[in-house]
Amino acid sequence: MQNAINKKYTIDITSNIMFETIDNKLILKATDHELYIKSTLTPKSLNGNISCAINGELIINVMKSLNDSEIILEETEEFLYIKQNKSSFKLPIFEINDFPFNESYTKMEKINLDNDMLLQSIKKISHCCSDKDTLNIAMQGILLEIKNSSLNIVATDSKRLGFIRKEYNENIQPLSCIIPKKAINELLKLFNNSFEFYIKRFEEDNKIETIGIIHENLEFYSKLINANYPNYENLINTKPQVTPIQIEKDKLLRALNQMNSICTRVKVTFNPNEIILETLEGLNGASASNSIENIQTHITESKQTGLVNRHILECISNIKFDDIEIFIDDPNRPIFIVSKDFEEIIMPQII
Repeated sequence: MQNAINKKYTIDITSNIMFETIDNKLILKATDHELYIKSTLTPKSLNGNISCAINGELIINVMKSLNDSEIILEETEEFLYIKQNKSSFKLPIFEINDFPFNESYTKMEKINLDNDMLLQSIKKISHCCSDKDTLNIAMQGILLEIKNSSLNIVATDSKRLGFIRKEYNENIQPLSCIIPKKAINELLKLFNNSFEFYIKRFEEDNKIETIGIIHENLEFYSKLINANYPNYENLINTKPQVTPIQIEKDKLLRALNQMNSICTRVKVTFNPNEIILETLEGLNGASASNSIENIQTHITESKQTGLVNRHILECISNIKFDDIEIFIDDPNRPIFIVSKDFEEIIMPQII
């Protein structure tokens, strides 16, 4: 729960984790007004009630110091005691009356998704999300969109765009939501293939306000980015109508990793039977070149483009298949890297 507590303002109620016993269960809740996490535990025994909030950083540090054996919780008027074997901790407590946690999947709309497909798709394109300091807040998340019998998952930082499209035949109202990168990271850490996916729509304009991910005793909710996502379809429609260059992923990975040891950008030359990589701005004036030979590029004349090493490495490292396709026509226009249903568009660098 540590990433769902407010660490900036320790006097705010959201810097705490809420503990409450209800119907012989121990309920833990945490929120920073963006993420909401609820965990329901079944105690071995329960005598009396617990209803308090405790500083989140404090309780997490205490729990990390304990082993996996049984612990005892005891609440008094001012403190919560945590005991394990010969260890005892006395933590100050606060009232929970104003704790801002009202999310419940029982009031939300369930969306049927292929969980494994969703998680794998997010893993493939999450590197394309922009960092938090970007000017366009919409780029700080992943777009999840269902329309026209398709499920679209998109991420971009304006220099590259990852895109996955899957067939979707459920009869639901179209939806479009931008899931923040922070929520994406927590989703990938907390859940495997077993969960249920929920949404809460705004009443007035049918936009999505919150998503909920639920599995057994764990509930995870996230507010969404309320912004207009860039028109990614216009860029996708610019894919060159040419025969793609097919190459083994591992060959390109090895060549790029070697170049990455002395430079951050490369000039890539596509010849009829080979691909040549050369340094752009090598470290301390260093230079290198590497070639991938004996491949059919299906081109009749050489084409050159400049690329950021990290963009290519992050893209192909997340592809599970052995072969990739590269679409390139005009060296001054984006290149397309394609593998099955996954596409990534990468902007060129000036050579």
